[in-house]
Amino acid sequence: MTKYFILIAYIITIAFSSCKEFEEIQVIDVDSFHVNKITAEGIEAEINLKIKNPNTYGFSIYPSEFDISFSGMRLGKAKLHKRVHIGANCERVYTFKLKSKLSDLNPLDMIRLLNSDNLGKIEVKGDLKAGKFYLKKIFNVNYTDKVKILQ
Repeated sequence: MTKYFILIAYIITIAFSSCKEFEEIQVIDVDSFHVNKITAEGIEAEINLKIKNPNTYGFSIYPSEFDISFSGMRLGKAKLHKRVHIGANCERVYTFKLKSKLSDLNPLDMIRLLNSDNLGKIEVKGDLKAGKFYLKKIFNVNYTDKVKILQ
């Protein structure tokens, strides 16, 4: 009889604790933007985003992608390829890889990107997928900041 009581109490506890809403996850900073390679096929780069979890419990960030623009130039989509865990009440930097085809870019924009003193406005737009167990939520990200391209 006590086994059933403990089981029912456990199920009720899980049911009520899972009703808690996620607080909004925030992209609080573009840590760095690094162009790895510019070839005849396109651009390969990395963008490091600092993400803040204000929740009192940790969860996973699932593969997500963002549209990246630099000084008005659309560079393509940056993707997080594998699931990562973010702890409770923490801020961490996550690396998103950017790949863009040459046909998607204007040749004059390529020349502007090659300028090593390039300081410009970077825009990150997209959806960040996060969750724990079977509870998942999509957070809209729309972040703008001034950064220097590292080459």
